[in-house]
Amino acid sequence: MRHLPLFADLAGRRCVVIGGGHVATRRVELLLSAGALVTVIAPALETEDLRLLAADGRIEHVAAPFADQPLEPFWLVVAATDDRAVNARAAQAAEAAQRFCNVVDDPELCSFVMPAIVDREPVTIAIGTGGLSPVLARWIKGVIETVLPMRLGAMATLAGRWRERVRARLPALEERRGFWQEVMTSDVASLTDAGDDAAADAALGARLDAWTRDETTRATKRAGEAWLVGAGPGDPGLMTLRGRELLAAADVVLYDRLVNPEILKFARREAELVSVGKTPRRPSITQKQLNRLLVRLVESGKRVCRLKGGDPMIFGRVGEELEALVAAGLRFQIVPGVSAAEGCAAYSGIPLTLRGVAQTVVLTTGHTEDDEAASLEFFRPGQTLALYMGVAQYATLGKALIAQGHAPATPVAIVENGTTARQRVIRATLATLATAQVELDVHPPALLFIGETTRFAQRYAWFAPSTLHELAESGNDVEERAQRVL
Repeated sequence: MRHLPLFADLAGRRCVVIGGGHVATRRVELLLSAGALVTVIAPALETEDLRLLAADGRIEHVAAPFADQPLEPFWLVVAATDDRAVNARAAQAAEAAQRFCNVVDDPELCSFVMPAIVDREPVTIAIGTGGLSPVLARWIKGVIETVLPMRLGAMATLAGRWRERVRARLPALEERRGFWQEVMTSDVASLTDAGDDAAADAALGARLDAWTRDETTRATKRAGEAWLVGAGPGDPGLMTLRGRELLAAADVVLYDRLVNPEILKFARREAELVSVGKTPRRPSITQKQLNRLLVRLVESGKRVCRLKGGDPMIFGRVGEELEALVAAGLRFQIVPGVSAAEGCAAYSGIPLTLRGVAQTVVLTTGHTEDDEAASLEFFRPGQTLALYMGVAQYATLGKALIAQGHAPATPVAIVENGTTARQRVIRATLATLATAQVELDVHPPALLFIGETTRFAQRYAWFAPSTLHELAESGNDVEERAQRVL
């Protein structure tokens, strides 16, 4: 490790920036945000921001070029001119004064480097690459920014207010750790999001009371909670930040068959992973058994992430699981996910609605609870139909829609393994749907789209790994009209 990470308290301490351009401006603003007293040494202030800061008295301006002025009065030195010789003299002067110096974009002259910063006041995360690649540091910052919840700072402030009270009530370290872990994923966190300090304090106090009410059973009475989380349609990058946060905090993960195994890597190492997926026409856990398992785990004090493919509220049987949790008086949270219809359509280039072509989207299943083909009598022109499940019923569904008066040339698209590297898109028609399913050996997970907008499958898709098969007639007036609209 070449550089030791430090968090410097610069509040009320003098720092100097040598240079008056745009780069110097950014460094000045950063130092001011840390409470430093900033002096700028430069013949002129070249940016409007610096001139306004000087006019307001927020910075001191020494209107002269740097010429080996003594740097002992300053705690930190930043050289930000466009003249390397001047920057080098500043670095030498800082070294002689035993002051740390940062020379912008010149790591060889630096005695400290400015990191990329993720600011969730009072939580601060600094990312450094030893000055070798600031662009990489900024990219890493962007990744971290997307993962960390915005409430992080508010939660840290709340924890600071309650730290001593919690320590007094829960003297054992393991108890305190368990308590704070529960708080971080509870409704208290959402109250800090809303900025309601009084409500957050009241909720946290109530949880602390619950933890300390019965000292004889304190170690085993932690309240469990169920988290019904949408894992998205397949691509791990489509899982929501809140979903990943709860998955990473769970004691037990009950996951469906269609959840991408890569997503399970977001779970913590100690978590118990239990597959509760249902496989058609094969022995598997029943919904009633799953409901009982979920209730039993939560009642035992476990934090259970019930991980479902797509969005849990769309064909995820979440209503039955919620009913069981409510009947048992247990806590739960619901985290939506990107639905399979949305994800598969986006990754295959199918606009679910299109002005002048389709104004309605219908989400339904391709089979009934008894594995019979679903009735689609409600389907009308001007709609896009997205059918979940029911791959084995494609032939029956195609014939039924033709019998209901839909043209045999009505376009359809099958998206198999949508949003993953194994995605396959099959363009067909109602007349060729059965042939496509058999000859191309379509297997779940697959989503069937029916309607005029499916003619655009793969034309506007950005997802390069997917393959396209076509068993459809090409071109008609509707397609040409849609092309003009686009």
